[in-house]
Formats: sequence, structure tokens, C-alpha cells
Amino acid sequence: MFAISSLERPGVDPFERLAALLPQTAFGIGPRIVDGGANKGRTVDALLRLYPKAAIQAFEPIPELARKLARRFAGDARVAVHQAALGASPQVLPLNILESRTCSSLLAPTGIREKHADKPMALARRVEVEVVRLDDVLPAGADIVKLDLQGFELEALRGAEALLRGVQAVVCEVAFADLYAGQPLADAIVAWMEERGFRLDGVYRVARDASGGPVSADALFLR
Repeated sequence: MFAISSLERPGVDPFERLAALLPQTAFGIGPRIVDGGANKGRTVDALLRLYPKAAIQAFEPIPELARKLARRFAGDARVAVHQAALGASPQVLPLNILESRTCSSLLAPTGIREKHADKPMALARRVEVEVVRLDDVLPAGADIVKLDLQGFELEALRGAEALLRGVQAVVCEVAFADLYAGQPLADAIVAWMEERGFRLDGVYRVARDASGGPVSADALFLR
């Protein structure tokens, strides 16, 4: 495991850090942003505050959340909502929707239940969802990518090899413990990103277990 102690940025928001490093003026008209795992739209709102001229492509596989997102941003030309999951290949897969929907995943839940022991974490249902590759659906490219996919982040990155060549920053959730079956851990994602020309700027919002060990965090990668 890489040394978290030298990279943790306690009390710092990764998106505010990103906007300080890459302000609106760095992108001309505005950055093209991918929000993978848009959920209820909180990150979309935060990004629009930081980048008022952004163009955001928001991906959310849970049908009812995608519909709510589409209604919420229906009058905002800056936001396009896609009801789809992100992965390495186009296909249809079962999505495990948990009672706490923010923890739903294409992977089977394991340690995520311990991480959120105070929340209802039973499997509510499974639904078939479309999985798309970013390289297929965004041929025009992107400047910033945010991924919060509950263990499927590396699969989404593998489906965005071409797109990433033009990306300046990636905010990606990483795990230091097994939260979902077959989930690649933080070291694997960091190594994959470094091989493609990104450096790890820092880890933010580190969640820890009862013993103080790191469980998950948001990682900011810069080209």
C-alpha cells in the first residue's frame, strides 16, 4: 500500500483543490466533465458552482435516480444525464441495488456493510442495466473525470483509454479494504493511472475503520 500519511489531505475537498489547481480560465469556455455515478446530483451541483461554464455528462445506472436527475437538470443545458453504468466493454449486467442506494454496485457487496454498519445495507433488488464505454459514448473527449462506482472504477477507466489521453484530472474513489467482491484496491488503480501519465496528487475524505485503518478515500490524479 502506498504511504497514505504523506498523501492524505484532511479537511480538504478534492473538487475545491482541483478548481484551485485548474481554474475555469484553464479551459477556455469551460471544462468538459464526466460524472460517473452521479447519484442524486450533489457532485454535479458542486462542479457547477466551481465551474459555472462546464459541460457535464452525468452517468447514473439506477433507473429512478437517473430519472430524477434528468428532471432536476432538465432546464440546464450544461448537464446531460445518461441512464447507464460505466465499464470496460458494452454489455448488460445485473446491478445490486442496496437499501442504501448510494452503495449499490455491479459487484456483490462484502465489506461495504461493515463500513456502513449504521445504515440499512440489505440487497433490495437486482436490475439489468446498460454498461457503456466512455470511449464509445464521448468521442469528443473530456477534461475532468469523476468516478464513484462502488468498486467498478478501474473497469470504467479501462473503457476510457482513448478519452484519458486528453483528460487533465481524475477524481476517483479508491478502496484500501475489500468492500465488493473482486474490487481492485487502491494500489492497483494508482499503478494503472501512473502507467498512463497521471500522478497521485493526494487522497481526500479518508474513511477509517474502528482501529483507525483506512477503508476508502477519494483520490485526485493530475496529468
